[in-house]
Amino acid sequence: MTDLIKQHPQYFPVFFVFLWLAICTLLGLLSGWYSLMRKYPNRQEKELFKLKRQSGSMGIWPGVAMQGVLNLSVCPSGLRISIMRIFGIFSRDFFVPWEEIRVERKDRFLQRTAELRFGNPTVGKLSIPAYTADRLARSALGRWPETGPFPEETNNRVLASIVKEWAAYTFLAALFFIIVPRLASTKGNYPPISVAILFPAVVMGIVSLFKYFDRIKR
Repeated sequence: MTDLIKQHPQYFPVFFVFLWLAICTLLGLLSGWYSLMRKYPNRQEKELFKLKRQSGSMGIWPGVAMQGVLNLSVCPSGLRISIMRIFGIFSRDFFVPWEEIRVERKDRFLQRTAELRFGNPTVGKLSIPAYTADRLARSALGRWPETGPFPEETNNRVLASIVKEWAAYTFLAALFFIIVPRLASTKGNYPPISVAILFPAVVMGIVSLFKYFDRIKR
């Protein structure tokens, strides 16, 4: 295939489209999206509250990470879940009634999450940050299938959470840049320790700033 593309570069757009369709189809299967949209077809029901560009992990095991591509809509009788069309070309919106949702809070690495399990027995699940679940719960007008409280995030709490993530990921990245090049190189061709620390600190700092302002804006 790659030789064909090299010889006929005009075929690359066609190859890219087929590859993208294959990736979207695979993600829909691994996440369980296709099963959920068949079991819980969408309903034309007004939205009480909607969160766009949300992140989560979907699927029974091991789950598919979906970063900033989910839309979550609270409706009077249930939760509507959709995905940005470009990332889910064949993934239609689905609507899960409140009585079909169970919520379990879990402590993950650097983050507390809420695992939404659909059906009994479970036919699918969606893990989202706990603060996202709290925002949905507060807007559900008592219909959310979980007892509270559902505290609002203050700017200070968001900042503390972001700083903790920044410190942890910077530490792990710095360890990688310090240890791995020294193990791989026999001629001393590796970055100095100061660069190995400062580079991930700056990069992660920029990413963390965007995350902070995005969360307080919402």
